[in-house]
Amino acid sequence: MASASVAKTPAPPPADFKNDPLLAGEHTLPASWWTSEKIYDLEKRAIFNQSWLFCTHSSRFAKAGDYFSYTIAGINFFIIKSKVDGSLKAFHNVCRHRAYPVIRKEEGSSIVVGCKYHGWSYNTDGKLTKAPHFDNVEGFDKDENSLYPVKLHVTPQGLVFVNFSNEPDCVEFDDWYQGLSAEMEEFDFSDYEYHMSYELDGQFNWKTLMDGYQECYHCPTAHPGLSTAFKMETYQVIPKGRYCRHYAEIVREKVEIPEDDKDADEESSWFGLGKKKKVEKPVEKPVEKKVNPGGDFNGLWVYLFPNSGVNCYSPAWYSIRVLPITATHTILHYDIYTKKGLPETEKKEFVDFLQLVELEDFNLCQLTQKNLNEGIYSTGYLHPNKERGVVFYQNLVADMVKTHFAKEQAAGKPINPAFVGHAAKNPNVMELEGICSTLECGSGSGEKTLDW
Repeated sequence: MASASVAKTPAPPPADFKNDPLLAGEHTLPASWWTSEKIYDLEKRAIFNQSWLFCTHSSRFAKAGDYFSYTIAGINFFIIKSKVDGSLKAFHNVCRHRAYPVIRKEEGSSIVVGCKYHGWSYNTDGKLTKAPHFDNVEGFDKDENSLYPVKLHVTPQGLVFVNFSNEPDCVEFDDWYQGLSAEMEEFDFSDYEYHMSYELDGQFNWKTLMDGYQECYHCPTAHPGLSTAFKMETYQVIPKGRYCRHYAEIVREKVEIPEDDKDADEESSWFGLGKKKKVEKPVEKPVEKKVNPGGDFNGLWVYLFPNSGVNCYSPAWYSIRVLPITATHTILHYDIYTKKGLPETEKKEFVDFLQLVELEDFNLCQLTQKNLNEGIYSTGYLHPNKERGVVFYQNLVADMVKTHFAKEQAAGKPINPAFVGHAAKNPNVMELEGICSTLECGSGSGEKTLDW
């Protein structure tokens, strides 16, 4: 989806952030929040089941019936292009008959979505079109058995988000991410096309990755090569409306790459990075001067609370979705979109660079989580400037968890904002559900303290 206008250069960071006082006091969340399954279950209800979550780009849906399936924090759903009006629709991947998934592939195309359990079928708008042998069943209404919808929003740039909440106070997209759509106008997403995806399977908490993503304090140590392309002293993370903008100035000088540095085992990365061979004495050979492959675009990098990022460069942009499986198991999913007409060699250079940097971060997370699991470390100071982004997102996590926990304490039971069973009108079902709820909340004793 083309944007209305695209800025020639990205906006600089706000000037009023440059002279913030450096006051100590902010600490990380306690280490138990990176290991506890009960905290993770609470985070699912408090955060993931009522936040706007980035999924994909609309350009991947070329024709009616094109669909992609997803799982975020245990919820299975799919997005499909409607045959009726061409818009994107999202639905829980749950057949209304007996809860079997109606989509079993990661992606595909079909204007009829059929459940392979008992043959119930739905159209691209989620409407039930066929329920074998139910035509003459008295009181059965197809309209009351459509797929459960999921809230979906597409930005003017084509970025696709979903929200699982069924609560009446669900925050609208533009209120959740205030200013995001306007900020993304600085990049012409319509000039890029899908290239590839890949995943990393990590044994760490979802926040372990977000900690590193939200600061570049670690970059000189963990990513020393990045200074070849960007001036790390200019790197800033500025909190906005439930998202953060990352800023850094690109290095505009040409990078010198001696011919004898090109080695199959020590190949330089996309930014002309990599280890150089030691040269015992000067060798007078022609020196290749290479323009920074990052071009003259400073980059548009955005963290999207709680678990995603969109990172835009001249040759390509990519998204990262941090998908929690358990308290200590997380899948990192990357989608890469390259500039239309970009040579295959440059595409490969960008992918090589991305995978190198992301693997370095992945290894940091793996080793950090091992220490968090040991129960030795509790909490640590956060730098008020260098780790401003970490302070911002961890405070959001804490606030949402505390607010939701208070609601559950008052109700005396867990509250799942994504629950769709409220639609059940059968009094017998409601009575039986009530028995289960009573047992889960203390066997009818009236006890208000949840069994955590």
